[in-house]
Amino acid sequence: MIARLGLFLLLAAALLTGRTTVSASQRQTPPARSVVVVSDLHMGEGREPSGEWNAYEDFRWADEFAAFLNASDREGQSAVDLILNGDTFELLQSTHGDCTGPTDSVGCSEAEASQRLERVLAAHATELKALAQFARQGANRVVFVAGDHDAALLFARLGRRVVSALAVPGNRVEVAQKGYWLSPDGLVYAEHGHQIGNDAHRFEGWPAPFVAAAGGQRLQRPWGEAVAQRIHNQYEPRFPIIDSMAVLGTGIKYALSEAGAELKAIPSLVRYLLFASSWQQFRMELDDGDVRAPTWDIAQVRAQGASFLISSIPDDDPFKPTVAQAAAATGLASVLERLTDSEVVALCDYRAAVRRARRRFEPLVTQFAPRGPAVSECPRTPESRGALFDYFWRSRDERFLGHLDKIAAGLPGQKRPAVFVYGHTHLPDRSQSTANMISGGLLKIPMEGFSPVRGALTPVVINDGAWQRTLTPVQLARMASERGVSDQQAFATLRHEDLPPCYSFVTVGIVNGEAMPAVRYWRRSPQGEWGAAAGCGR
Repeated sequence: MIARLGLFLLLAAALLTGRTTVSASQRQTPPARSVVVVSDLHMGEGREPSGEWNAYEDFRWADEFAAFLNASDREGQSAVDLILNGDTFELLQSTHGDCTGPTDSVGCSEAEASQRLERVLAAHATELKALAQFARQGANRVVFVAGDHDAALLFARLGRRVVSALAVPGNRVEVAQKGYWLSPDGLVYAEHGHQIGNDAHRFEGWPAPFVAAAGGQRLQRPWGEAVAQRIHNQYEPRFPIIDSMAVLGTGIKYALSEAGAELKAIPSLVRYLLFASSWQQFRMELDDGDVRAPTWDIAQVRAQGASFLISSIPDDDPFKPTVAQAAAATGLASVLERLTDSEVVALCDYRAAVRRARRRFEPLVTQFAPRGPAVSECPRTPESRGALFDYFWRSRDERFLGHLDKIAAGLPGQKRPAVFVYGHTHLPDRSQSTANMISGGLLKIPMEGFSPVRGALTPVVINDGAWQRTLTPVQLARMASERGVSDQQAFATLRHEDLPPCYSFVTVGIVNGEAMPAVRYWRRSPQGEWGAAAGCGR
């Protein structure tokens, strides 16, 4: 799971020389620290008095989590920085009433959030005990980074409460009050990911996501939360895996295609879902930087009005029929009018990437199965037509590079970190090792994650997915086929326990002063054994 190169070389040398003793200086040298990053556990309110799981509870894996922590401690020789990278606690959903502010843009007060946290801590005492045991071992440390679902941890009282709940002496446990974690050597930076670019769950003023209101400070409620959380609250009892689908927002499409959506809600839903996209599923191109990004004809795009938004949704997307039928009555064209040119370019870049992937029948890991029809490209300007202008990751690169530059501006020396780890989307990054092999050994892109700087191996951006049982639409279709039912029937009847027993995370080892990140999976093998692996085997 976490490579110990120095220890391996030492043992190898001992075997070759026939000696197994080490010098005093070698014994006294502390092992290099390793980093393990997990996110999106979404520990909620646990079980009902009846013993049944609460309808909103997604984290039902206490035994697996404890075993994972024990293995991480063992492999890391008790010198591990464990970063819980946001949404560890589910503080948005509650069966004890919603936090109601004076407007939709205002959420919980500190007192309301504190009550929710207490219920979560009580429900997940076993997991907290396992975390505390991990933190007490050797030189281990545990850091909680706030996400959009547990932004309330940035209330001072709640941050202190989480630390006290683990009851570990010293400074072994902390809540990152800056809203991120930076390794002491400055190489690794971790944050949840909801603050990147124009994310629908972004807070203003982070890491102080508060607004003044009558009676004191309250949490902000980002517009994406206002759109998505209402749907999750309404439909999760009916569709238990609605928020276990990767990518974020995908479950909403399945739920609304079955249950229907209010006409007035469709414009905001379309905007939310169009930008809740992920770039991780695409095979990266291997070029020397000579392939350039196309220039889209924005005027022609805007002239299409609502039809542009509808055509941006693939024909086999479960939500497309709902959008297409309601388009004339919803004022959908106004959504396009409010988009900036850069947002239009991002949609066009993504459409082009999807089109190419489908035409090549690439083995996609996320929301678009290769069986679907290829979407059309946006119109290009005449001078950027042809294969020389087929680099479709410009918007992704600009989004993350801009975010990394903002990060660097606030760090000592204003230097970008070598590795940026985030979560939030519930979809881990795919390995690019196959693409690198295709290149004939001429490594041009990172083996794991991606670099937003073309032709460079750093900085590496990598998504840790979710330490949670999740399902992609491709996997949903496979399970539906195995059960002899439709995708929609499978979506409505599957339970959390039916999902693949596989939990993603990121490890970062330091080799010769360089940070080496990798996505790994804590999974159960077909033989029933638990361990870390490079893939889920599914």
